[in-house]
Amino acid sequence: MRLLYSSFNAATAGGVMCTSLLSVGWDGALYSCDFNQQLALPLGARRTLWDVQALDELVGSPVRTDLHCLGCTAGQGSSCGGALA
Repeated sequence: MRLLYSSFNAATAGGVMCTSLLSVGWDGALYSCDFNQQLALPLGARRTLWDVQALDELVGSPVRTDLHCLGCTAGQGSSCGGALA
């Protein structure tokens, strides 16, 4: 954790996957990323795929963050598409 904390790169924060992608659980529950899905941290209030009519409804939903988020913002950053910076 010390290494991740000391490697934080603010330039990568805007490009992390939780800002533009959704993760959907087996039961349709929505999460801001795969890591939050594994930690059972839903996207805002728990909603499922069937609770939304359009993805626009999710714009501005709060993203749950915790120490694991440092993994995506360390160094050059990390996303589903590779390095961010």
